[in-house]
Amino acid sequence: MKRASLFILFLIAGLGKINAQEKSAIALIREELFYSDFDLEKCFEYYTKVEAYKQITPVITAYEAAAKALIAKHSWNPVTKVSSLKEAMTLLNKAVDLDKMNLEIRFLRLYIENSLPSYIGMKDNIAEDKKLIVENIQLLDSSDLNADIIQYILKYMSTEVACTSDEMQVIKARLI
Repeated sequence: MKRASLFILFLIAGLGKINAQEKSAIALIREELFYSDFDLEKCFEYYTKVEAYKQITPVITAYEAAAKALIAKHSWNPVTKVSSLKEAMTLLNKAVDLDKMNLEIRFLRLYIENSLPSYIGMKDNIAEDKKLIVENIQLLDSSDLNADIIQYILKYMSTEVACTSDEMQVIKARLI
């Protein structure tokens, strides 16, 4: 009986450790994206790290998409740029489909689409993502997201690049 109890205790402790490791992997992926200066080589390294966790969660899928978008941004080859952007948008849309209410995923898609030139023709979700973020901004969770990342999202959403002055007022009102 003692052995069974000890085994269950180790099993529970091991499961907790696996969950903590997964969370720390997501935290590392987030931090590297938000705190790193990228060049093409670093983009490929980042993509390789994120891809190692490929599609464990919708959030990781979204970060894989962000890595693909970074490769497109820093690549000099037009074919690589376009194919990487198409892959990034496919992954982002998949992540949104898997978790439609996730503000972090919606923010990544909004940010990437907002950063693209109009002639690329990949700005289909800006209005939808912006609306969801503005309406639910108070749901950003500091127990999951680093406070710096939440501040980054709030700061970005408070700019004219992301929102109209009316939308910025709605964000400010929701945060009070």
